[in-house]
Amino acid sequence: MSKSKAKKLRLHAMRNGRFDVELKRGTQTDISTHVRKTKTKKEKLDQMRNKHKKSTSGWRVEKVA
Repeated sequence: MSKSKAKKLRLHAMRNGRFDVELKRGTQTDISTHVRKTKTKKEKLDQMRNKHKKSTSGWRVEKVA
């Protein structure tokens, strides 16, 4: 993989005697602390129904006896 421009500048600054700013970063930079999940089909449909509550076409609920 190629290096980003910012990383190249940091490495160049370190070689020339400047402080390594990566040391100031937190210890858990490589892990994510929250869970990413996609919505289920039902959640997507509920979101669209709630988003467009005024338009009731196609969302009629009929009672089944």
